[in-house]
Amino acid sequence: MRDYLRRLRATSGLREPGLVSSAVLTLTAVAFFRVALLPQLGRDLSMSTFQLGVVTTVFALGRLAADLPGGLLADKMRARRLIALSAVGVTLGSLILGLSLSALAVYAASFLLGISSATTNATGMTFFSNVTDASHRGTSMAVFSAALLGGQAVGPAAAGLISSVGGWRFAMFVGAVVAGVVVPVLLMVRSRPPSTPVSVQSSDPASDDEGPRSLVPLLVLQSVSFAVFLTLGSVPQTLVPIIGANELGLGTAAIGLALGLGGLARLVGTLVGGRLSDRLSRKGALIPGLLIQGFGVALLALDPSVALWLTSIVIMSLASFAVPVAATIIGDITRPTRVGAQLGRFRFVGDLGLIAGPLVVTGLFDGVGREAAFLFVAGILVAAAVLSWRYLPETGGVR
Repeated sequence: MRDYLRRLRATSGLREPGLVSSAVLTLTAVAFFRVALLPQLGRDLSMSTFQLGVVTTVFALGRLAADLPGGLLADKMRARRLIALSAVGVTLGSLILGLSLSALAVYAASFLLGISSATTNATGMTFFSNVTDASHRGTSMAVFSAALLGGQAVGPAAAGLISSVGGWRFAMFVGAVVAGVVVPVLLMVRSRPPSTPVSVQSSDPASDDEGPRSLVPLLVLQSVSFAVFLTLGSVPQTLVPIIGANELGLGTAAIGLALGLGGLARLVGTLVGGRLSDRLSRKGALIPGLLIQGFGVALLALDPSVALWLTSIVIMSLASFAVPVAATIIGDITRPTRVGAQLGRFRFVGDLGLIAGPLVVTGLFDGVGREAAFLFVAGILVAAAVLSWRYLPETGGVR
């Protein structure tokens, strides 16, 4: 990490990365307020488990709509300006959700939050992939993911606590104010824009994202994104809070704190995974992460208890660093000027999983049973691990 910070000081100073990472954390936190509020929102608006799954799916549709253009814009626009636009979207989406009187309004708000989330993530990913050299790219992507996951940890916990005082609508109004403050901060604080270091592989034609030898690894990396996003959308973002409320009798604040604990575990796991991918092996971090996350999901196939529920959240959260490690590999095999576009495709396929996951897995959960639903998700993660082991090149190594 010290070497990475020295590299940042040499290329851009620390203020620009600090502003971008802080904005990613804050906007992600507000966008994830809705996760802990789903059970309370569902009761007030008479929405079924399936309809609550659709909320996550519509959020993913918004992300899907913005993934490709967001990636292209991230290659062309300064990160702070593009994220400021995302902050406007998060503010409006939070207001609409807080004012919702029907499922249709909830879906509209979720769609707008999804667009804003995708733009924030594509911009942050591209910025942190290019802000340092290849030998520190895993650590740099872990810093981005730490901001993202920190937001996912803080958001549900804060929303649960706020809603326990003033209700879920009040929580969303607070979120709108917080997101609104991000806009002037990003636009008014001065800092030097970062220089883009040249990738150590950029002179190799095969490293271009259009090179034929890159096609199979890119498809495998996209399958990793699909598997992990399907898992996140269907399990921690949908079924975990529903199980906590309906089967374990937990309140909104307790569910929010549990999801916050999971977010903190993801934060720790991501920092460790990024460091390992730089110092030891990209695949050596990626494949165990997928397998351990699958084990954590499979635990939920057992009869629920609070202890098992919490254990599953922590295990699958600690191991959920596959996406930043996969994104690091994309940075390794793609020219710096095309990283945003390629990461846009990577996130686009992932968001297809975010769309399909809640629909398919909640359908299995309601129609077939707990075991089928969670073993199905675990099986997809294992399949992604096998494909990664078989077809991915090793782009990292011992340093």
